Amino acid sequence: MKMGLMASVKNLIQPKRDSRTLSISIDEMPRPRDWGTMELMVGNQILLSRDMALVGGSTEELLGWIEGNLEKIRSSGYERVEYANVDVALQEKINQVLQS
Repeated sequence: MKMGLMASVKNLIQPKRDSRTLSISIDEMPRPRDWGTMELMVGNQILLSRDMALVGGSTEELLGWIEGNLEKIRSSGYERVEYANVDVALQEKINQVLQS
């Protein structure tokens, strides 16, 4: 009973994610979209994490950062990509970089 409760709490805090899915998310601080942390995860493993400004010309800097880490991202073995709190236009640009 005790282990079941602990497992339930752990899954609420850190839910298991699909090990074949590259999850890309932006956590904004303070809201809305001034500064934030971008994370790329496969399963429950964080591949990349970076604090960055979310205004102005930060898109090109972000895409360059992802492109500079493509080898690490590809070596994770992901099969699909999911986004959380990422603008649709930025999703398209990230997809282009990932497919290059």
